[in-house]
Amino acid sequence: MHSVALAVAAIMLSLGQWNDTKDAVEMIYESIITNWTNEIEYEQLSKIKIGQTQDYIDDLMGVAQASKSSKLDNGVVFYYYGEDKYLLTIAIKSERVAGYSITALKNDFTINIPYTDTVLLDMPLSAQKTELENYYTDNGNLDYYAQSYSLGRNAMFYNLVIGAVDYGLVSTDSLQNIQAINHKLNTGDDLDFSELQTMRTAVPNLYAISELPSDVMVEAMLTRFEFNAFFN
Repeated sequence: MHSVALAVAAIMLSLGQWNDTKDAVEMIYESIITNWTNEIEYEQLSKIKIGQTQDYIDDLMGVAQASKSSKLDNGVVFYYYGEDKYLLTIAIKSERVAGYSITALKNDFTINIPYTDTVLLDMPLSAQKTELENYYTDNGNLDYYAQSYSLGRNAMFYNLVIGAVDYGLVSTDSLQNIQAINHKLNTGDDLDFSELQTMRTAVPNLYAISELPSDVMVEAMLTRFEFNAFFN
């Protein structure tokens, strides 16, 4: 009986140690993968879909670090999840996901843009072949240039916004073009569409997918002050 008891105790102890070892190995493996690749982040973000519940997003991404209400749609609240590699914004309306955006914060965060053949930080704005519907730009509280498109019936007529927003990755040439466009707009001069072609060569670091109007998702961008206050 004594020998059997010792044997059972030894087996139980070894199983407990194995579970601890297994958990430690998994944590180390995920840490290595996260440091050297973006696969874990890509997989996690790919699970976000329009129509999911707010509870699902909380379980998937954790608690948001910041939030603010939309001024264009009183029913929408934006929630912000800041990571070293990206900024995720979730637009919640009636306790469900009505839109989301991802902004790359590292040069190698080349995530695929859903429903398109375009890759963030890897292809210029001109790579998006859908007909351009509108553009948005500013160089006051934040320097950015973005374009909006309708994704059509195959993507539930969701709206797509892609653009270059200056949280640190926008090139000097693109920043100068953004400033020149806004200067002309602010002085009341007519802006010919051909003048926007210079921005078509810019490489986007932000995309947004939503069932909301595109201007609402553009409104969701944090100002430079807000971004630094929340995440730097």
